[in-house]
Amino acid sequence: MIRTLAAIGLAMAVPATAQHTRSLGTGTSPPASIDQLAWLAGSWVGTGMGSDVTETYSAPLGGRITGHFAMADGKGGVSFTELVDYVPLRGSLAYRVRHFSPDMTGWEDGTGKPVIFPLVAVEKDRWFFDGMTIERTSPSALTMWVRITEKGTTNEVPFRLVRTRSVAR
Repeated sequence: MIRTLAAIGLAMAVPATAQHTRSLGTGTSPPASIDQLAWLAGSWVGTGMGSDVTETYSAPLGGRITGHFAMADGKGGVSFTELVDYVPLRGSLAYRVRHFSPDMTGWEDGTGKPVIFPLVAVEKDRWFFDGMTIERTSPSALTMWVRITEKGTTNEVPFRLVRTRSVAR
């Protein structure tokens, strides 16, 4: 019984930093500059949610970094795509995304607005946005953690990517 209580107490004592994503809540985003994410520029490939994924980012231009993401459907096609950008927001940064079905129908068409993830914190090689984290695991690798809620269950899902060179075919 004492061991069980000790294990429960230890589990409850795990700091919030053990979580891969964070929420801004009523807090304020920290000061940040788009140049802090300039290392993202280029093409990345990897896996997430059991599928192959690709993500490509521009170098900072006009105060923002713009990119696109695609996830394979496992049958030779694409499950969905995203248009994304990192933009200045009240002296800090935000990650904005719009999702599209393979026929380019926008998931957010009902609102006409992107999903916005304000910056929560920056800790060394980790950028915590509200519900999404970028972790630079090496100069040529990163993990993006995304908080996804489906059917009342919330999970933090990793997307592990490595830098690649785009090659024209």
